[in-house]
Amino acid sequence: MKKPNFLFAFILLLLLVIGCENQADQQTVQDPEPQGESFRHTIPGYVWLHRYSSSLEKHYQDSLDYYYNKSIAENDHEMVAIYLIAHGTVLDNAMEYDSLFYARASTLVTNHGDEISRDSYTNLCYYLGSQSFLNNEVPTSIEWFKKAIEPAPTNQSHKQMQGFSNFSLAQSYHSLNNVELTEKHLINALDIFIDIGDVTNQGTVYLLLHSVFLKSSSYEEAKAHLEKALKIFKENDNKGLTYNTYSLYVNFYMNRTDTVQAIKYMDSMAYIAPSFTLNRYDEAILTQFLAFKHSYEGDIEQAKEYLTKARAITENMQSPDLHMRTLFQEIMFAKIFKKPLENPEEIESFYLELSKQEKPTRQYLIQLGSALFDYYSDKGEYDKAITYAELLISDKRQDMEDRLKGRLYELQQKFEAEQKEKKILQQEKLLEAQKKTIMFLGAGAIFIILSFTILIIWTKNRSILREKALTESFTSQLLSRTEDERKRIASDLHDSVSNELINLRHALEEKSTQVKSKIDSILEEVRNISRNLSPTLFDKLGLKDSIEQLTERAQNQHSFMLTSEIEYDGSLDTAVELQLYRIIQEATTNIIKHANAMAGKITITEDADYVYVEVKDNGKGFDVEKMLEKGNCFGLLNITERAKFIDGTVNFKSSDKGTTVQIKVPK
Repeated sequence: MKKPNFLFAFILLLLLVIGCENQADQQTVQDPEPQGESFRHTIPGYVWLHRYSSSLEKHYQDSLDYYYNKSIAENDHEMVAIYLIAHGTVLDNAMEYDSLFYARASTLVTNHGDEISRDSYTNLCYYLGSQSFLNNEVPTSIEWFKKAIEPAPTNQSHKQMQGFSNFSLAQSYHSLNNVELTEKHLINALDIFIDIGDVTNQGTVYLLLHSVFLKSSSYEEAKAHLEKALKIFKENDNKGLTYNTYSLYVNFYMNRTDTVQAIKYMDSMAYIAPSFTLNRYDEAILTQFLAFKHSYEGDIEQAKEYLTKARAITENMQSPDLHMRTLFQEIMFAKIFKKPLENPEEIESFYLELSKQEKPTRQYLIQLGSALFDYYSDKGEYDKAITYAELLISDKRQDMEDRLKGRLYELQQKFEAEQKEKKILQQEKLLEAQKKTIMFLGAGAIFIILSFTILIIWTKNRSILREKALTESFTSQLLSRTEDERKRIASDLHDSVSNELINLRHALEEKSTQVKSKIDSILEEVRNISRNLSPTLFDKLGLKDSIEQLTERAQNQHSFMLTSEIEYDGSLDTAVELQLYRIIQEATTNIIKHANAMAGKITITEDADYVYVEVKDNGKGFDVEKMLEKGNCFGLLNITERAKFIDGTVNFKSSDKGTTVQIKVPK
């Protein structure tokens, strides 16, 4: 039978103890479904049965059997599972194997596993795995722990128990020297503990990592992880795990053959032990350490007393791990005080069993082999003594090789760390350079954006100011032109109509034959004045006919070739058409007055959305921008303002080949 390293079982104890503590704390937490530790605390008898202190009372087993048998009789498998979980918690805290519990729990899971909650299923599989591990059945424990992590977690306590199961799986694989699976399940456990905010059990992961490095003789790495765990436990004021970490410090320094430091931490354990309740396993470990301490100090009476107490506890608990450790203490006692071995056959049997393991713990073989070599040498059985001497030499050589490998591993880790630091430094320098470049580019981009923004604002303001100036100029000119127009109308009425009426009066007085022609002339003059003020019958004629009249008058009165091409069906309102007519009229007037053109053309077209007007000539042209800048351009401003009034847009194009005015009006 293989015997797992004491450190593995001890670390499992740590996780189980903290698991029980955390679950007790979770009584106030509301689980998302009825099953869970908080629910189990409401079950009659559960709280008392799951306490380790209750298990020390003589009526504990009777009470447990009562609730168990009652649930069996009622065929309530969930309640059966709950009472078995209570018992499993106690056994885990005590680090004791119970064949009756194992039989009951394994039967329930095997026959009725699908009839109990997933939370209870995980708990029972976990405790079955723990029991198998305590009984040195590592492959069986692995199968149970795997089953424990199969269901999807249903509440916080369920998730935490699966964290314990992953941790215990890692521990089991570590005992089989499977580093890859050890690391995999340690990471899984750590992820779960981080997810549920279980800081303390994150520390237990560091404890197992310490053991992983210790097994490969990487002492510096092992010590670093041990320090991380101790820091967490002290910050959380967890006396139990602080005590257990001190115990691992003892083993660490014993591995380094630093007895002084080991005894220092033994004293720390003895000092902190009264601050919490020790279970029997912890009590046995402390008793063994104190036996070692007094043996090392040469106090034979105290050493013998503690050794006897340790042997009694070991026999009562029937723990293979404690039995092995007690055996080592008895060997050391005999060696220090030069006493004969009281149980050489037991030691030799244990040595042979341990040596058959695939990768036995060499330290144990050396301790056992040295004791047997001394024993048979003293008895004069030199053949056996030589056999153990050869084995000791081989073990010592292998131990030195392992230590050398561990040292080489540490140096390699240190070298890789230095390389990583150099790489990180180079990356930091590169990032700093990139940061400066990005900052420079960012500053440049901001400058460009600000420049463009300022330019846009300046252009916009300039455009607004220009438009304001043009509007003011247009208003001023409009008022001036209005007065001019009034004067012109008054002048026309005075100079033509008034004079003609006077002539008509004289003709009537003289009864002249020219009366009819005079009257016709007056009517024509009045019509011309009227047409200039408002197109004749525009509302009835519409835009198209009014434009045709305009072109006809322009040709008749000014000997100017003006034509029109109109493809428009009257889709605009009359008010809009009138404004368009005024725009065309203004553009035509500008051509006649200023362009020195021989000909001009008016074009009106439309599509589904817009009406397009174009007035063009072949005159001398002008500088549009310059003219608008001056503001002395009433005709252009008149056209622009009228276009805006009807939501239209206007565009002026002019060169020495002529001028084109384009208007676009939405329907």
